[in-house]
Amino acid sequence: MTIPAMTKDKLRFFFDFGAGGCLWAGDEATQSQLGVGPLDAAVYDLQGHVVVPPRISLPSNVHSLISHLDQEYLGYLNPLYPPDPSLWTQAKCDRFNNDVDQLLVLLQDELGTKFVIVDQQKRHVEDPALGEFLAANPNQKPMP
Repeated sequence: MTIPAMTKDKLRFFFDFGAGGCLWAGDEATQSQLGVGPLDAAVYDLQGHVVVPPRISLPSNVHSLISHLDQEYLGYLNPLYPPDPSLWTQAKCDRFNNDVDQLLVLLQDELGTKFVIVDQQKRHVEDPALGEFLAANPNQKPMP
């Protein structure tokens, strides 16, 4: 007798600017079960009340790290004109990338028995044009 292999649902891991979470359905089965949007984020009304709770339950320390990184990621784009080079220095990129890697390990520990987590988060490096951009725009400061 052959026992069919159990398949895990698939999650994609990445931050999208201002989305509030980092886990997205990675296949049709997961999407039909859990829906679209960041599955680890709550939806709030204008008064700050939770209208839709997160569809994936995570411990508070993991949610805190996700919230922190989601807010930090908003700062990656140049705040005055997003198409200009990011103001993140290599040190800032390294810290963010390291925190992302730590979060991914936590998520795999928490969810790895139920989900395959596909890492699609870009790891950032300092924009090669940053130095030249800062020299031409002394009013903008790098984010160390």
